[in-house]
Amino acid sequence: MSAFTIVSETNPTQSTLKSLFDFLSDFKNFGSILPEDKVEDFKFTDTECSFNIKGITPMTIKKVEVKENEFILFSSQGLAKFNFSLKVFFIGEPLQTGQCKIELMGDLNPFIKAMAEKPLAGLTNSMSLKLSQLKLN
Repeated sequence: MSAFTIVSETNPTQSTLKSLFDFLSDFKNFGSILPEDKVEDFKFTDTECSFNIKGITPMTIKKVEVKENEFILFSSQGLAKFNFSLKVFFIGEPLQTGQCKIELMGDLNPFIKAMAEKPLAGLTNSMSLKLSQLKLN
């Protein structure tokens, strides 16, 4: 297995960091930063969300660590071949607009990693951009 970390572009936010943090802390909102064309069957509870990535597999995401207004660390559950962590950073003062970025960390077979790295980088950039463009104020 080969460990990897993919860091998204850092994007300026259109909402306060506190409002984005509160928004993403509620699993019902997690689907709004996922690419609609690649995700289906999104479900959520208070403690997790699950969805299918078209053509790949169903997955479940849970929160594993939260530092208020700074970051939320999510982790995948139940994937045999690809477990990962997703860390969403909120950069700046909570009551002002700031910046956000996303880190995706995981372990993959080196051959699969070589094929998956570019699509995963695109996914993290897309999620960070969607989060930064939300207008919640």
